[in-house]
Amino acid sequence: MSTNLSDSRYPWHHGEVTMQRLLGVPYFDNPTTRGLPMEYGLWMAQSPLFALGTVDEKGHLWTTILGGQPGTTRPIAAGVLALSSLAHLERRPEEGNGERIGFDPVLEALFSDKGSRISEADDGKREASGDGPSHDARVVNHGGGGKQVSGLAINLETRSRVKLAGRMLGGAVLARQPEENAAAVGDEGPVNVQMAVAVDETLGNCPKYLNRKIVWPHEASPTLVSDVLPLPPEAVALIGKSDIFLITSRHGTETMDTNVRGGAPGFVRVFSNSGADDVSLVYPEYSGNQLYQTLGNLKSDPTVGITFPDFETGDILYVTGRAEILIGADAASVLPHSKLAVRVKVEAARFVRDGLPFRGRLLDQSPYNPPVRKLTREINGSDSGFIKTDADGKATSVATATLIRKSAVTPTISRYTFRLAPDPSSSRSSDEFSNLKPWRAGQHVLLDFSAKLDRGYSHMREHDPRSLNDDYIRSFTITSPPAPLTGHTAETEQPESLTGAEFEITVRKQGPVTNLLAGWNPGSSLEAAVLGFGGEEDMRFADTTAEADADDDTVVVAAGVGITPLMAQAQPALESGRRLKVLWSLRADDLPLAVDVLGRLDGLGTTTKLFVTGAVDAGQDAEIENLRRLGAQVHTRRIEKADVLAEGVAGRRRFYVCTGPSLRRSVLEWTVGEYVKFESFDY
Repeated sequence: MSTNLSDSRYPWHHGEVTMQRLLGVPYFDNPTTRGLPMEYGLWMAQSPLFALGTVDEKGHLWTTILGGQPGTTRPIAAGVLALSSLAHLERRPEEGNGERIGFDPVLEALFSDKGSRISEADDGKREASGDGPSHDARVVNHGGGGKQVSGLAINLETRSRVKLAGRMLGGAVLARQPEENAAAVGDEGPVNVQMAVAVDETLGNCPKYLNRKIVWPHEASPTLVSDVLPLPPEAVALIGKSDIFLITSRHGTETMDTNVRGGAPGFVRVFSNSGADDVSLVYPEYSGNQLYQTLGNLKSDPTVGITFPDFETGDILYVTGRAEILIGADAASVLPHSKLAVRVKVEAARFVRDGLPFRGRLLDQSPYNPPVRKLTREINGSDSGFIKTDADGKATSVATATLIRKSAVTPTISRYTFRLAPDPSSSRSSDEFSNLKPWRAGQHVLLDFSAKLDRGYSHMREHDPRSLNDDYIRSFTITSPPAPLTGHTAETEQPESLTGAEFEITVRKQGPVTNLLAGWNPGSSLEAAVLGFGGEEDMRFADTTAEADADDDTVVVAAGVGITPLMAQAQPALESGRRLKVLWSLRADDLPLAVDVLGRLDGLGTTTKLFVTGAVDAGQDAEIENLRRLGAQVHTRRIEKADVLAEGVAGRRRFYVCTGPSLRRSVLEWTVGEYVKFESFDY
């Protein structure tokens, strides 16, 4: 946040200005408010959670999250906010002067005796007089105007938040008053931490990417699991399921900023975790308010503190390190489909079990959350291996695909035929196109529809929230055989090329791109940029005879349109004599797809067992009989473990799984220890 609001000529600091210029943001005034407006203070008093950031004696930034119920913060004077929360800070005399040190690095930095004046009080007179139980207090007074802090009051149930920057003037650690008829709380129990923060500036933020949660107080019983690197498995697992983290950044010694990042579970990726000096995380920066206050701070000072809270278990991971901002091609090369990302090199961490003073439960995910983006190194047969990007991270095409035919298979599934040609908008199109190799059976094509669908930047888009971060790049399995090259003859010097080659995709209508395809009318023009052909090498079983013994069974387990990787491979696999077996689960409404596929591929029916789910009405009996005439076995039930394990002999079979997440998990559990490859259809 800005610290120079009194000068209208320079409302942003240089890091923020640099980021805005790099990302092409037009100038606008900084909306940050000086001080603590009354409406913000009153709202904060109703907020159950408060994230707090500060710097420790080593210069590391840390972030914590406190509270659990309304009243965690409240205004107590003009521009002054009080913060109160239960915490665990133990007496450790060996640390010196009996100071309270705990597992929370923020509270430790704020309540240690370094850089602050400490006083200890023991009200023994009250105990002696019989007025009440003894309770001690530790009072902290930060001189020199206070200790620099930043905070974020947040209400996840209403997806609302207000951030602030200021200085902790002082605070107190009070032993919690024991409840009536309860034993007195000793040093091992929770204490009440209280702080007074002078607020220099505040700013309310939008609800995007905040997943709704309800929270309630919970008495923690913290255990330090690890404070060394690399991260322990439990910490890695927490990052892998996190849908939120809190982040603190700073602009030198002038100001700090604490904010939140949210997304689908797993949106933060562990880039490396192999040693004490090789721990790093990567997360995408989604479309936001274009203030770039966190990134502006990181641009001028890469120091960062992040915390991952587990609302269900109470576990918490604190990390501190240095951030690297990845823009354009740099972001896309690490995290495909991203134009802006941050990589954090972790320098220190603490993983604490049951360290949160609250618990929470998910109500619903934010409608703005994009699908999780995996790292390039995580993607088997990575699309990013053949996607080329310009300096801004925008994918560059190698060809143009023009839609020329559409054929409906079911009310929701259609077959589309495209024709390839050089990209007329690219000066290098001829060279790119001449080097484009034909696809192989089982591969997919990566198509970019952004020219048709991208509507540019919007802050919010309630009617279509996911479009804000959609690059409209989609991969579709090619369901037609590989195309022959054309143009080369004995009479001509022209090289072979894919000019005029056609390919088919068979897809279900379920999103903006497939809706665009479904709405196409013959005679109208619909083109997409072709980014390349690719796909998982492991899923192409039709041309891997050298790897598999002739007596091995190839067992394909598919669900719905997950049959598409098989469609272009079935014929060559059958003709080669491969022992192919197909277990295909599909809804009754998709029976016409099965009739179409088995009718088009000679011999596939006799190797296929169909498992039809959902109610089969009288009109679909004819389709089932047709499938049986094509040689298929049809079962009107879900696929089961016994069905999968009945195919072939253990150790002499290879499973290829093309299903949704639920069935895929089941098949992987059923086939533990066997050769199994799978393709994801999670998008």
